[in-house]
Amino acid sequence: MDEEELVSRRHPVEEDMRMQQRVWRFERVGWYALVLVVLLALAGVFGNGPLSDAQVTSEDGRVHVEYQRLSRTGTTDNLRITVRGTAGEPVMLLLGGTLLREASIETLQPEPQVSRSHGRSLLLQLGTSKEGIATLYLTLRSEYVGTLDGVVSAGPDSTVHFSTFLYP
Repeated sequence: MDEEELVSRRHPVEEDMRMQQRVWRFERVGWYALVLVVLLALAGVFGNGPLSDAQVTSEDGRVHVEYQRLSRTGTTDNLRITVRGTAGEPVMLLLGGTLLREASIETLQPEPQVSRSHGRSLLLQLGTSKEGIATLYLTLRSEYVGTLDGVVSAGPDSTVHFSTFLYP
């Protein structure tokens, strides 16, 4: 812009160029903020994306959990639990934490051989493959807002702790 265009005019319309420049600056900041929000959403900050996908493994390597670190209330989230045991013998799996108390389990595949409550947790008996691996797929839905913690255990040394943050 040249110097003449930055001078406030009174004719044909009264204008305040200093105020107009502030408005333009505010608009640019707004556009940058919108682009940032879109990029964060694509990256998974608001659920279902690379930044949201997480996995954790127990110290002894027997229990492996894949889950959503970030999600939205009311949506379904997938939880994949893999447990290593002895080939052909069932494994016992204990599911607990606020995640499993505040969320409803919509699907549980494959169906456990035995399931029972164990205090505030759920105790499941799963069959293993020829390699001694049992995989459990859960679909969870929660109306909760905030952080929910989950605990998956296949024994005292095979415990995994994880947490999910649910946006409103």
